[in-house]
Amino acid sequence: MTKRVMVFVSIFAFISLLQVHYAFAGAWTVPKDHVWGEYYMKWDYAKGFLGPDGHRRYSFNQANGFRSWEFVMEPKLEFGVTDWLTALGSVEYKEGHYKEYGRPRNFGPFERKNNGITNIKLGGRLRLIDTPVVISTQTKVFIYPGYGNYHGERGSYPNQPSIGYGDDSVEQRILIGKTFDIPLPFVQFSKLPAYVGAETGYRWRTRHVASDIPYFVEGGVWPVQWFLLKSELDGYKCNPGTGSIKESYGIWRIGGVWQVFGGDSTLRQGGKMFNIEFDYGMTVWGKNTTAYQEWTMKVDTQF
Repeated sequence: MTKRVMVFVSIFAFISLLQVHYAFAGAWTVPKDHVWGEYYMKWDYAKGFLGPDGHRRYSFNQANGFRSWEFVMEPKLEFGVTDWLTALGSVEYKEGHYKEYGRPRNFGPFERKNNGITNIKLGGRLRLIDTPVVISTQTKVFIYPGYGNYHGERGSYPNQPSIGYGDDSVEQRILIGKTFDIPLPFVQFSKLPAYVGAETGYRWRTRHVASDIPYFVEGGVWPVQWFLLKSELDGYKCNPGTGSIKESYGIWRIGGVWQVFGGDSTLRQGGKMFNIEFDYGMTVWGKNTTAYQEWTMKVDTQF
């Protein structure tokens, strides 16, 4: 590496370090009297599912291939009751579509759709410590609003796309997060800002749905001050003995967060910010679940 390149990279990394603004949530809480909001949208697409043995299949009916796609929308709000206690709330809406091209119906493919508000989520996050790592505990209540027989109950209508199981649940998680710097090789006194986070716990579910264990691991780096490159693994592992409806899955995602404007956001030290995030994800393992690919967009702000 030439001396000129080394000087340029050193200056670039130093500026990035001075100006880096964090853009993820994890274990951090919202400062007192501040509000964090997110508008979350996701598009899913699948032409296969993972059976009870975890093997991929490409049709519920062996004679007919199928396509399944889904749209999810969820506005979220968090409010800093104190610097160490955050109130949480969101409303989840889903729209699902299912089509079998090999089974004509009324001069066209067999097709069904389903939509409705599937969950109202309320809860809180309590920060326990903030050094040397941030550790928080989080409680959420998932309330099914009760949209008729065909809004969210798998199996209530033949081949109807599932947008949920129509159950209520309570989830308890422990969250941990840490920011740190990665030294850059061959560049003296230069470091790359980074973070890692992890979550796990337990979710108690009703209406014959098996309770499950959530797990979530994420990490990312800021190559420049206005862009975060991140990846995550997000899933649930069911506890088979707790219900007759059993589902497990793991989804891997990769994406980026663009900082449009703002300051110290996700370390939750206050300040206004506005970010846009795009992610791609895919189901990497599962049982009794659709093998989706997904595209996600998030718009979040703090004030």
